[in-house]
Amino acid sequence: MEQLMYTLLAYTNNSLEKDINYSIARSFLDHIDKIETFSLEAIAETCNVAPSTINRFCKKIGFKNFSNLRNSVILSNKTGASNEYTDHFLNATQFKEQLQENVDMIDRIPTEQIERVVTLINKSKRVILISFEKYQIQTLELQKKLLLLGKFCECDTNLFKQMDSLDVLTEEDLIITISIQGHLLAEELPLIEKIRTAKGKKVLITFSNGQQHHGAFDEIIQCGKIENSAVSSQTLLRLFDVLVYWVNDYTYDL
Repeated sequence: MEQLMYTLLAYTNNSLEKDINYSIARSFLDHIDKIETFSLEAIAETCNVAPSTINRFCKKIGFKNFSNLRNSVILSNKTGASNEYTDHFLNATQFKEQLQENVDMIDRIPTEQIERVVTLINKSKRVILISFEKYQIQTLELQKKLLLLGKFCECDTNLFKQMDSLDVLTEEDLIITISIQGHLLAEELPLIEKIRTAKGKKVLITFSNGQQHHGAFDEIIQCGKIENSAVSSQTLLRLFDVLVYWVNDYTYDL
């Protein structure tokens, strides 16, 4: 659900006119907790527009139609979005301790592995960044920093579009998947099979040990402890800073 919220908020925040599409986006946000229960006709009535107008709006924000949008919310809930990160409050001491433990883990990532991943980023023809819900913000930051270094990466806020993009990759491409606790890669969900069958190299960034996914990924970067998931957002920013530093160093050496 959060992923759809980010998409709708981005649309309303960047809308130049408060037209019918802006009104639909606002109505979707007002009823965000009910989206998966609405039929096309029900949401059209709620927004006081025709069903065809709803489908056109959904296409405008990256979905095939309202059914596709609703299914993305259902899929999001099945992955246990609230379980993909722990958002409980930490006092200052706990926050610093957990973040320091994760930073120490990042510092212990073998230099050889960082070099391999950076080489993949630089040499791949296409780089697809796959992240989930809350971590879209950090992923967009990585996308921006790599772009400033001359490397364009693809990052979509629509999980279905992310998965569709995997069907057309070649052996020259790279997939970087971010799943802190691994719920996004559960066997009952379609993403892990998409990744297995996709061409190209694959990197997983996670807090889990990743052992069950060794067959699907070429590189697995464990950058934190599961029990420290409350500071996962800050941990990812630190890891991405390390990767960007190495990418910049690689580019400079060339």
